[in-house]
Amino acid sequence: MSRILVVLIVLFAVLLVFSSGCVSQMESLNTTERTVVPVDPGANQTITPANLSMYHYNGFGEWTYGDGVPLTVRDDIAGGMNASGTGTELLSFATISDIHITDEESPLQVIALGYLRPFPSAYSPVSMYSTQVLNAAVKTINNINKENKLDLVLSLGDAANNDQYNELRWYIDVLDGKTITPVSGGTAGKENIDYQQTFTAEGLDMPWYQTIGNHDEFFTGVFAMDENLSSVLVGDTVANLRLDVTVTGDTSLTGYYMGVFNGSDPNGTIIDMGSVSSFASAPTVIADANRHAISDDGVRIGFMQEFLNSSSLPYGHGYTEEMIANDFACYSFDPVEGVRIIMLDDTTENGSTIGDIWAHGRGSLDEERFAWLKAELQKGQEDGVLMIIGAHIPIATMEEGAPSGWSLNSEVSQTELITELQKYPNLLMWVSGHNHMNTILPIASPDPAHPEYGFWVVETASLRDFPQEFRTFEITRYSDELVGIKTVCVDVDVEGDPLAEKSRSYSIAAAQMSGKTDVGIENAELLVRVK
Repeated sequence: MSRILVVLIVLFAVLLVFSSGCVSQMESLNTTERTVVPVDPGANQTITPANLSMYHYNGFGEWTYGDGVPLTVRDDIAGGMNASGTGTELLSFATISDIHITDEESPLQVIALGYLRPFPSAYSPVSMYSTQVLNAAVKTINNINKENKLDLVLSLGDAANNDQYNELRWYIDVLDGKTITPVSGGTAGKENIDYQQTFTAEGLDMPWYQTIGNHDEFFTGVFAMDENLSSVLVGDTVANLRLDVTVTGDTSLTGYYMGVFNGSDPNGTIIDMGSVSSFASAPTVIADANRHAISDDGVRIGFMQEFLNSSSLPYGHGYTEEMIANDFACYSFDPVEGVRIIMLDDTTENGSTIGDIWAHGRGSLDEERFAWLKAELQKGQEDGVLMIIGAHIPIATMEEGAPSGWSLNSEVSQTELITELQKYPNLLMWVSGHNHMNTILPIASPDPAHPEYGFWVVETASLRDFPQEFRTFEITRYSDELVGIKTVCVDVDVEGDPLAEKSRSYSIAAAQMSGKTDVGIENAELLVRVK
């Protein structure tokens, strides 16, 4: 054997091993292979969210890898039918949700509510790295697509954290693969502070479709963006609210400066926070007109309009000029022959609180959207297509009226909605985000003799908060009467990405301090009877 041939064989073997290692690493992101397990820091009563520089020394934010969660077959609503054979794969897609892209230097935040006590929705250091972890998620999805083709991505709401234009633009620009500088109010820190530095995003390699979430519409996801709050957003004075604002619901009451992240500090130290009486004058930041509310031109209009200003596919990401003109954010499309996806806006109408300060954070449908949904479901059934509903807020996974469940003030009750959904045997599932959890819930048929009227509700966790996961779905038709839905939770790949790795650490620390590290990963093939 010639020396050249020996060298070629050795090189081929090395490449084969390297390739195998890459595939193995990619597969390990799939939670059926391994899971991210927070390391218990033990009893520690002294650490608070404010002690960012002390997290590591106190054991917070550390993780290891544990066993995977195997794929189980769920036949809860299949009426005794089991899958046989390989079937025909119809559609493969991913869902991302609750990215909460955050302008940490915005003057309108409620940091004070969570800085000294665990309340991650108000304060979490992961907020500094929201664009970077989204970019890492996009890279992970693209890598999966290279190995196992994905037809599309559904983004299920809360793209922005605080109804801000610049937050929404950063979100779209990351998915478009643009070069962005995630800084507001000047350029302080962007040259030497990691979370402020300019980077060129990966950009999704496949079509993606959008729906709207409560944080895309409302201040902190629950307060209507009135004229006063809108002026604070684009002004230079740090928000002056009451510490009990989440109890009173009155954003006109004052007494405490809510604080901002110091974008010139590597740890994003919180400044400009404290009782009004402790300040000689109101604390200020550099104003930035790009912080203006998305909802300035109508709650949904401003949001939808921005997706027409995107360079990735498809144009508008589901939204059209006609929808913008009608201020109506629901649509449907057929990604492949035989499957229809119905993207439903199930957020609350602006101002429809009726004395309930948390109403804007709950699910809701008015009669107009309900009538549209019924017509879409009926048409899909008549067309003989399988149907999937994508929405931000889930149904039935929480008690109606719960803080992030279905609103008791909705024109259409949760019971009325579910009863209607149970009329369509070709409805496979309702996919959503909102609760930052992985949940799979069967909704059984009201008639045991006709199991085809059942469907599934599947929640996708948050990309911001631990576990920082998304889901993949594979829809397979086994027969005229049986469909399988394989759904798997996938961890964002942080290997070789120090900013995404830091984001994971902070998300784990926030979860540890709030006692919410049990994310209930469930990987399953969900069987559905159809007709």
